[in-house]
Amino acid sequence: MTELMRLDREGPVGILRFLQTAKRNPYSVAFVEELVAHLREAECDDTIRTVIMTGDEHFSSGGDLVGFQAEVAKGARATSELVDKVHDGGRAAYLFRKPLISAVRGVAYGAGLSLALSADIVVAAEDARLCEVFARVGGCPDTGSSWLLQQRAGAGVARMLVLTGREIDGRTAKDLRVVEECVPAEQVEARALEIAREIAAHPMFGVQTTKRVMRAAAECSYLEALDIERDAQSVLLCAHDFPEAMKAFSEKRKPEFKDR
Repeated sequence: MTELMRLDREGPVGILRFLQTAKRNPYSVAFVEELVAHLREAECDDTIRTVIMTGDEHFSSGGDLVGFQAEVAKGARATSELVDKVHDGGRAAYLFRKPLISAVRGVAYGAGLSLALSADIVVAAEDARLCEVFARVGGCPDTGSSWLLQQRAGAGVARMLVLTGREIDGRTAKDLRVVEECVPAEQVEARALEIAREIAAHPMFGVQTTKRVMRAAAECSYLEALDIERDAQSVLLCAHDFPEAMKAFSEKRKPEFKDR
């Protein structure tokens, strides 16, 4: 792999760093391939309990429009295949089994914003620049943004941001519920790391199951959510962590979970 990104480790937290800050981390096919590979590596590493994605001064400027030109020139079929390949990045992030946090500084445009929103939690800098840029270039939302943005901010806000192509800063994104937290730029990674460590302290089988349940429940009816919760909870209540928690509670001591 080339040096487009690097997976660092801070104890139980993996930090996936995008390294082309000078170019604002364009969302190229090569970027997607490395993203998928690193997320797969982090998912298979049992010492990593949660992951942060960050681009240092800039998260990602979005699709590599210059690099995509050759494939687009070949016609609709080649373009469709290209878009599907680019979508592999969002798929890998959204389906990542462990908790995933985006730490956003600088620009997060188009596919870069979609990638940020595919995480479970987004921490943005106050002066970060977020934009659903597709309307500006004669396109429509892709890389999952049409769905992700509506899930977070609601249909009305999503339509406003997509149709206007308006750039918003981190403060506005927090007000509109596009991101969960907003802090000064120099505190973004530290805050993301603080949240990641807070999550990593919990039993991981329960955390990963909870993430799956929350994602599934968001896409179904209330009654279907009850069934999803029942099936997952039935497994967890019989697993090693919950019985230990109940025993520790009755013995008035701190639980000793096996997967720490």
